[in-house]
Amino acid sequence: MKNKLLILIVISLIALPNLSIAESATSTSVKGRIEIKKEEFKQEFEQKREELKNKIEERKQNVTDKMVGKVDLFIQKVVERLDTAASRLDILVIRIQSRIDKIKAANINTKEAESLLIIAKTKIEAAKASIALIVLPETSSATASTTTKSLKTAFETTKTQIATAKNALKEAHAALVNVISSLKPGDNKLKNSSATSRVATSTATTTENEN
Repeated sequence: MKNKLLILIVISLIALPNLSIAESATSTSVKGRIEIKKEEFKQEFEQKREELKNKIEERKQNVTDKMVGKVDLFIQKVVERLDTAASRLDILVIRIQSRIDKIKAANINTKEAESLLIIAKTKIEAAKASIALIVLPETSSATASTTTKSLKTAFETTKTQIATAKNALKEAHAALVNVISSLKPGDNKLKNSSATSRVATSTATTTENEN
C-alpha cells in the first residue's frame, strides 16, 4: 500500500511541471493571437482613416476647382469689358484724327491737338498693356486647404491688376478729352469760315441774279 502511494506521489511530481509548461504555452499562444488582432485592427483603422482623409481632401479639391473656375470666368468677363473700353478709345482716336485733318486742311493751327493726341495714344497703349497683365497667378500648393488660401491671395493680386487697368483707361480717356478741348478753337474758326463762305456764295449768287 505504501509503495502504491509512493508511486502516485512520484507520478504527480513528474506530471505537474508538464502541466505548468502546457499552461504557459497556451497562455503565450493566446497573448500572441491578441497581439496579432490588435495589430490587424490598428492597420485597418489607419487604412480607413487615410481613406476618409483622402475623400475629405477630394471634396475640398472639388470645391477649390469650382472656385478657380468661377474666378477665371469673372476675370475673363472683366477683361472683355476692359478690352471693349479700349477699343472705343481707339475709335475715338480715329474720329479725333479725322477732325484734326479737316481743321488742318483749312489752314488752322492744330499742333497742340496733335501733340496731345500723341500723349493720349501712348496712354491708350499703356492701358492695353495693363489689361494684358490681368491673370490669376498659378497656385501650386499641395493640398486643397492651402490651395484655397493661395487662391485668395492670388485673387488679391488680380484685383490690384484690374484696378490698375481701369485707372489707365480713365487716364487715356481724360487725355482724349484734352485733345477734344484743344480742338474747340479750331472748330469754331472752321465753322466761322464755313459760315462766311456760305454768306459770300449766297451774296454772289444774289448779285448774279439781279444782273
